[in-house]
Formats: sequence, structure tokens, C-alpha cells
Amino acid sequence: MFRILCVADFDSYKGDDFLKRIQLLCKAGVDEILLRAKGLNEADFYNLARVVAQICENYRKKFIINQFFDVACKLKSDFWLTSAQLDFFKNHGVFLDEFRKIAKIYAPAHDIEQAKISATIADVFVASHIFATSCKVGLEPKGLNFISELKNLNKEIYALGGLDNQNYKNAIKAGASGICFMSLAMNGDINEIKDIVKNKNI
Repeated sequence: MFRILCVADFDSYKGDDFLKRIQLLCKAGVDEILLRAKGLNEADFYNLARVVAQICENYRKKFIINQFFDVACKLKSDFWLTSAQLDFFKNHGVFLDEFRKIAKIYAPAHDIEQAKISATIADVFVASHIFATSCKVGLEPKGLNFISELKNLNKEIYALGGLDNQNYKNAIKAGASGICFMSLAMNGDINEIKDIVKNKNI
């Protein structure tokens, strides 16, 4: 059964209560919450992450941290590498060896060559962007065939980019074991998330 990951992007959220939105996502039945806040410094991110981690624990959801590795270590949460960090960790993978004994590493797969690097240090590929998205204006989406290509590297594959309550099914059929929503999760209709969860469990 596939997993539903919601990217809780602090910078792109347009509502009044970010934490309330995360609670609603958890109540809707998603499996994983990734906290992303590139506009915050590490101290402010840590303070936010502690609260979000507690919300996820209350609802028994997996909590993942983006970008701030030291915060992930402190909170013992899973960690989502950025492309820039991949260049560092591919040469310093020893920092991740102990970490991977207690948590998962998610790493980017924007092309096959990057995926091969990610495969040496990560547990999960984040394949993006699969469909056209406003976050990547002018950039050609990778498409569903890219997911099929990644399967040869024997890692879990999460599809990201332009997914909605209709096309996510095609990503699953192509071989993704997880689907990621950001725009829908942050500023879309929560009922659409609920419908996806309902269909997953049928």
C-alpha cells in the first residue's frame, strides 16, 4: 500500500494558522509530514520542529525534517536531504551511517545520475518533478517513465511535483511507493486529501 506524504512548507502557506493546518492533515489520515521552512534560521526552525514533532506523535504520524540535519539528530526524526546537501554527504557519508540505524534518509532524484549518488546514502528516492508544477515554471517535468527507470536502483520511490487528487494514481501505477503533496497540502481543499486517503484504504 502506498504512503501519503504532505510537505508542510512554512514559507508557502497562505493561511492564518500553520500548526492547525498540520493538525488537519494528520486528522485527514496522511501517513507522513515533512517540515520545510527554508526561510527560517536553524534556531527558529528547531523551535517550530519541536511543536510539529509533538503534533505528529500525538496522531502517530511519521515526522520528517528537511534541510536541518542537526535538528533531525536532536529530534531523532527522519531526514530529507536537499540537492545541495547531497554533494556534501556523498563524500562524508560516515555522518549518516549511525543516523540511518535509527531513522530513514530521503534524498533527491532529479535525474538518473543524481539518483545513483542518492542510492549510496539514502533509503528513499524523492523523484521530481513528475508533473508540471507552478514551483518549476518552464522546466520540463520528468514524467511517469522516470519512476519506472528508478525502479532498477532498488529503493523506495516517492513521487513529487504537480501531483493532485487525480494524477497521483498514475504515479502509483508507475511504481511509486509514496506520493507527496505540497500545494494541495498547504493551500488546497483538505477534503481532497481525505478522498485520497479513503481511496487508498479501499
